[in-house]
Amino acid sequence: MKPIKIEWKRALPAALAFAALLLFTVAAQNPAAPPQSGVAPDTDFARIPKIWHSETTKHDFRVEVTKDLFRAEWVNLPAESAKKGAFIHTECRRTGSKWVGNSNINMLVALPDAPGGVDSKLCKITIRFEVDSVSPEKISGQGESLHSFDPVACRVNETKWAPFTWVPKK
Repeated sequence: MKPIKIEWKRALPAALAFAALLLFTVAAQNPAAPPQSGVAPDTDFARIPKIWHSETTKHDFRVEVTKDLFRAEWVNLPAESAKKGAFIHTECRRTGSKWVGNSNINMLVALPDAPGGVDSKLCKITIRFEVDSVSPEKISGQGESLHSFDPVACRVNETKWAPFTWVPKK
């Protein structure tokens, strides 16, 4: 049997035209779904409460939300921790239908083998944080949580994503 010789210079434009036609036909039959957003188009960010309570950590956060920016700051931290420089500052930028960013944390951690277990040190940590949904009733998303941490070296060994829900502080 003799192999067929194809003149690619002539066949390639026809093949590309056919592929383009096929893509347009499929797109016309399956219109793209509207993008899902965690924010209703008519959300009035001025109506969003200022203080929110985390159901997971029991921390309270002062929250500022705009169309393009989400910020949160831990406000009910213990006075002694605040004196030593502890804080949680979160800042996320709008990316598509959610806000994506980081939480910068100065965290007091107990040192192992400290006499009486009272020694602590301040560790600086940055974790990823995402907000999927914002409404006047609830803020939800996910953030990295520490699953393995070396307090002596202030080193995060392992994180895992964990969901969170915040509700307005009553």
